[in-house]
Amino acid sequence: VLNGWLFMNWGIGFSEGGWVVVEVDQTEVARLDLATDQTVQVKGPLGLTKVEVKKGQARIVRSPCKNKVCIKSGYIRYADRLAACIPNRVVVRIVGETHRGVDAVVG
Repeated sequence: VLNGWLFMNWGIGFSEGGWVVVEVDQTEVARLDLATDQTVQVKGPLGLTKVEVKKGQARIVRSPCKNKVCIKSGYIRYADRLAACIPNRVVVRIVGETHRGVDAVVG
């Protein structure tokens, strides 16, 4: 029963977003259409961070931080998800409407 509930609720509250918002120090510096493949570089305190939008997903591809956790985290594609380079104070998030509908029915 628990497995069925988890399967039914796994995707609830997630939807593909429409925009990628890039922030530096909590200030929006770029808003990119998720449907258009593109890259942008933003300047943080440590230097430039490069953000890529490709095939409806976004990720940080280059940043001057030491451990590169932001790059290793990979793509994000759902609304209310984010990738962040904490040392360079850059946040990349997807915005869009989230839905609360049923994604799967287990019977």
